[in-house]
Amino acid sequence: MFGSSPLSPEARRLSMTILPRIKTQLQEVNRVPVSVLLWGPGIKSSSPLAHLRTNIRSKLREKGHACFLSEEIQDPNSPFSVRTQEVVQAQEFDLVVSLPCTPGSIAEVHDFASDRRVTAKMLVFLNKQHVKGYSARSLQALSTILSLKIEYYPSEKELSPIQEVTFEHVQRIREMKYLIGGRQYF
Repeated sequence: MFGSSPLSPEARRLSMTILPRIKTQLQEVNRVPVSVLLWGPGIKSSSPLAHLRTNIRSKLREKGHACFLSEEIQDPNSPFSVRTQEVVQAQEFDLVVSLPCTPGSIAEVHDFASDRRVTAKMLVFLNKQHVKGYSARSLQALSTILSLKIEYYPSEKELSPIQEVTFEHVQRIREMKYLIGGRQYF
């Protein structure tokens, strides 16, 4: 554990106080919550992505994150349009994950892909089987280092890359929030 060079007794005692503190600090990183908004097919949709959204939400909540499906926080009685509500919501979250596969969820991602207030927070998953279509090509044209990030998954039968990439992004944001904010979580 201490390498090939032996430590003096004093250095060994010092290291025995430092090492537990390092472990404690790293545990603290894993207590930093990330806010995640999940866009995609409605939970009543027959698309496998609808079930995946609820599964991702559950797993992220288990890990201590504030994760919501967009329909959970929309107010159907609001005087504001759904689009206005969603742009306001997206501005408040650290990450917006989009799984477009139904007409509504495809329109949703296109509504916000060029909106400078939220585009940099967007992680969009596209089915590789549809990359030559207008929707995918249009989103690809908008994707830059300063805007939405596009990831591809093989098909609706193989969705595990969506979950894996989402969890990796959330962990990177968690670590960045810790690094930027120290022990304060914003």
